Amino acid sequence: MVDHAEMRAWLESTKQRGMSLGLTNTARALNALGMKKKRPFTVHVAGSNGKGTCCAALTAALSLRGISNLLFSSPHLIQVEERIRVNGESIASSLFDEALERVHKIDEGGELTFFEVTFLTAMILANQIGVEVLVLETGLGGRLDATRTVAADVCLITSLSLEHTDVLGATLPEIAKEKAAIARPNSPLIVRKPENAEVMRVIETVALNAGNEALGEEKGSAHVEIVAIPEDATYHAEAIVLAEAVWKRLSMISDTTFPRMSGVNWPARMQRWSSPSGHAPTYLLDGAHNPSGMERSMSEICRLPAVISGAWVLLFGTSPQVNLAAMLRPLLAACNEFPPQCIVLSEPQGGRYPAVPVGELFNEFDSSIPTHLYPQPAMAVEYLMKQFSTDTCVVSIGSLYMQGNVLQSLNQFIQQNDDAKQSNKKGD
Repeated sequence: MVDHAEMRAWLESTKQRGMSLGLTNTARALNALGMKKKRPFTVHVAGSNGKGTCCAALTAALSLRGISNLLFSSPHLIQVEERIRVNGESIASSLFDEALERVHKIDEGGELTFFEVTFLTAMILANQIGVEVLVLETGLGGRLDATRTVAADVCLITSLSLEHTDVLGATLPEIAKEKAAIARPNSPLIVRKPENAEVMRVIETVALNAGNEALGEEKGSAHVEIVAIPEDATYHAEAIVLAEAVWKRLSMISDTTFPRMSGVNWPARMQRWSSPSGHAPTYLLDGAHNPSGMERSMSEICRLPAVISGAWVLLFGTSPQVNLAAMLRPLLAACNEFPPQCIVLSEPQGGRYPAVPVGELFNEFDSSIPTHLYPQPAMAVEYLMKQFSTDTCVVSIGSLYMQGNVLQSLNQFIQQNDDAKQSNKKGD
């Protein structure tokens, strides 16, 4: 029997190895695990914003049509099992641990990072369960991301923006070049139409010479398909449009129509949360974690009736940003146009890097709006749940880790209230 505590302690220890872009360790591990020869139909997705939501839309469509699928995504919000979803449901802890033990046994040099370990765990499970479709979301970039080590049948690039410029490049074309390198020779490369013409030229150039010979791929041309997104499309609507474009390339279901979908249920991506008791504020949670993501999210949020009417509260926390001012700009503009009842600033916990301190954030916001500082997200949630009712919408935005903290705190708050009610009933 697998020792759950031992495996999770080892997995946690891999975080100390930091982040390491490169394919060598993962490729070697896949060979050691015997994962290179057999795989399901594979979709590989890269991009700056919207890739997780698009993956969720695609796997939801597959599940609706009865096509078994496994999605590997990151980061997780509360439990690491969220990174591996089979037919939309997080993998069982027991199965995760069994696969994790196999990765542990082949990590003789102690070189695999946390991301690489969880990716390899997903690959073992995809092979073990025997799903029909595997959907892989890149972690960072594309060319040197661990997910690039696996062969893919269809690739997708979602919207691009300046992000991780210290690693991926200082300009948008440079970043596009890194992400376009997921293109596989003689396979479709679906691209959300970029606004920047130079970015499009770079993607097409990379696609003409697709393939990584170090991975055993012969050089060849990928087949580029451009997908235009309507200007008024919501975050979720865009994901569905891109998912449907991928669907048309899934060879084994070419005679099956894409299901009618009205939205996407993907945690912390424009996620709506309401208290079961109905006596607490509603929440809208969104992991807008870079300047372009924040601009896109706020353009949609500013159309909400609660925001327009002023019946909203802002809850914000972020991981370090290369350009914090650029990220805050659309958020500050929204607060200026539609002032919230108050602003609550917090610090995401459990991220790769320490959060931006609330004291630093405080100096960026309008002092005329009541602002409260709660470094611990749990304390911020407790304050909001006690101070506001169902008439108020709490817009929780910023780091994805922050949204995970908030969701966990909301669940704990509800559980504590339920426990208190049960205790009172017994006392009566």
